[in-house]
Amino acid sequence: MPGIAREEQGSAGGWFDRLVARVQGEERKTIAVAMAQEGHVLQALEAARKHNLANGILVGEIEAIRRAAEEVEVDLSHFELVPQRGEEEAVHRAIEVVRAKEAELLMKGKCSTAAFLRGILDREKGLRGSGLLSHLAVFEVSTYPKPLFMSDAAMNICPDLLQKVEITKNAIWAAHRLGVEVPKVALIAAAERVDPEHMPCTVDAAAIAKMADRGQLGKALVDGPLAVDNALDPESCRVKGIQSAVAGDADILIMPNIEAGNTFYKVMTILARAKTAGVLLGARVPVVLPSRADSDETKFLSIAVAVALS
Repeated sequence: MPGIAREEQGSAGGWFDRLVARVQGEERKTIAVAMAQEGHVLQALEAARKHNLANGILVGEIEAIRRAAEEVEVDLSHFELVPQRGEEEAVHRAIEVVRAKEAELLMKGKCSTAAFLRGILDREKGLRGSGLLSHLAVFEVSTYPKPLFMSDAAMNICPDLLQKVEITKNAIWAAHRLGVEVPKVALIAAAERVDPEHMPCTVDAAAIAKMADRGQLGKALVDGPLAVDNALDPESCRVKGIQSAVAGDADILIMPNIEAGNTFYKVMTILARAKTAGVLLGARVPVVLPSRADSDETKFLSIAVAVALS
């Protein structure tokens, strides 16, 4: 699929709208949902169907799915229902649907994240890819002039240097697929100076930036360590005398650990009111991995991003 056209500098508004419009012109995908008995998930799937993005195969307890659909007024006649009781059983059944090529995408429903990930990572029956699984968030917020990608808020708790390299590669790949030809990647820390004694993550950031300089990460500009203000605010860079092709204009933020990533994600969604999508990268197919607290809009936009990546 051709990349999604990038937002012009000066306004982030409408990037997700253009993403949806673009993938509407592509072949409709099918998404298998593990434990689909959740209202916001069903609303998101109905929106994806109406926008010609994806059909849904709903795996789970049929009566529970029907009750959830009635509560949110979703007509189940448009979806295929696959009966399966039990959390782990529903996860494995949804994965079987994908492995049988009856669906191109996988989505978490009401099941726990732990059970969902165990199913994906199963060496014999799962969807494990050749690399590291990592979570990618995409934000559209009025205070930033373009879409902002961030990793990892949900998968890798305390990644080491090699895992951060894989997280960065996954994010760069996704940005390319979503239309960012040469993404600017900021490796985030609490400060922009390398401090081996007090902040080991700054050493990782400097190493990854040098790897990128030598062409080891693909087509991207990578710099770090950078604090969040250095990564996103040109005025902060001017005041601090930071000169960088990435600083003040980042497309991708790579967080040092899950605490930083998860906190940033929730600040963006709750305080900044950003439009948000979240997907899991590195499996055999794109995976929609919503939080239980995510709105139906976030879940719909996550489906749209997964479709664009497939």
